[in-house]
Amino acid sequence: MPFRLVRAQEFQVSEKYSVAETLHLDGELLQAMNAPSSLEVRVTALFELLRDPVYDYLFRTLGDASEAEDLTQEVFLRLYGWLKKGKHIDNTRAWVFRVARNLALDRQTVKLPVESLDSVDWEWVHEKVEDPTPSAEHRLLEKEKQKRFRMALRRLTREEKECLDLRSVGLGYREIAEVLGMRTPTLVSFFGRVIRKLLREMYD
Repeated sequence: MPFRLVRAQEFQVSEKYSVAETLHLDGELLQAMNAPSSLEVRVTALFELLRDPVYDYLFRTLGDASEAEDLTQEVFLRLYGWLKKGKHIDNTRAWVFRVARNLALDRQTVKLPVESLDSVDWEWVHEKVEDPTPSAEHRLLEKEKQKRFRMALRRLTREEKECLDLRSVGLGYREIAEVLGMRTPTLVSFFGRVIRKLLREMYD
């Protein structure tokens, strides 16, 4: 496979995907999968489109840049091998993230680190107050809010953390449900419970 080994520093870690960006990516993925070109060219195109969010997810899950880099390469090598056997994939992005998740679970030993979640833009969980000159009291309150948030994240189960990680790298509910092996309505209800759990931990 003509995948170039990419240093961790070269990955662009994406913090948030808009609906428009997701739809645009969906179109590019479909175009890459159906392009009248060699399998190597098509998988390389998919690699270019998905490597950043896959690396981002693996880094958040494992907390190790080198391992995340290695497993990102492995995910796309497996994609190439699967397609080379002539097997069909209905949803490329969901398939790729399901493989990434399985590889990460195999690599983990005792616990799933949560510190990586702290770097995500969580504006959809709690509202940040924009103040160019925050007072000492405001800084103290913000520090306490962040502390409560980190503590709340640590109380989440592995599956709850995975759900948040997959959402934060741009996957939709249907794709997350496929990755985690849930029905979509079940996933939507589950995700709502996770958010409510975070909010209760932070503000109760």
